Amino acid sequence: MTIVPDTGRKLGAAGVSPSARGGGSGAPLPATVTTTAAARPLQVRPPSREEDQKNQKKQETTSSGKKKGGKKKLLLVLLVVVVLGAGFYFVKLKPHPVYKSGQPVPNGKVVSIGPITANTADGRLVQVQIALQLSAVANTKQEATDAPQLTNTVISELANFTYAQLLTNAARTTLQSQLLAAFQKIMGTVDGAAQQVNAVYFTSFILQ
Repeated sequence: MTIVPDTGRKLGAAGVSPSARGGGSGAPLPATVTTTAAARPLQVRPPSREEDQKNQKKQETTSSGKKKGGKKKLLLVLLVVVVLGAGFYFVKLKPHPVYKSGQPVPNGKVVSIGPITANTADGRLVQVQIALQLSAVANTKQEATDAPQLTNTVISELANFTYAQLLTNAARTTLQSQLLAAFQKIMGTVDGAAQQVNAVYFTSFILQ
């Protein structure tokens, strides 16, 4: 007996012919191959020595910057406190010297009065401008307050001299002394017996 091999059919992946898998229709089905890749574990590379050094330097720089900023703020606050404290001491707490009668007082600011126009005793006109030498302890605001009274005093004193008298240096020196005494009486004393006006000067003297 002779055996003829069947070469018209091929077995599939599980030893079943394509016609058997397809329900006997005879049409071949495509083979499906599923490949599952094995999951690889996540590998974390530790930082190198150079990276560690860079990170450490960044942290040190940031920390140093914060410390410097804090020190600057602290120094600024301390400076403000010292300045305010010193100002308060010199204005409020520092003791002022007490002057006795006749004791010389250092000179301070110079204040100008005038020009002032007045009549002499014989009806002539005289115009003067005066510089007040204030003492170092004088209250300059008081001079501004007393300015009308000081001006009136100048006019009154000039009216006691004639035109001819005011042409002489002796009369002008007398007038100068009288004005100084009057101004010192008007402005008074401070810090004990310290005069507020030390001297009176004529910066302009015109007779007509």
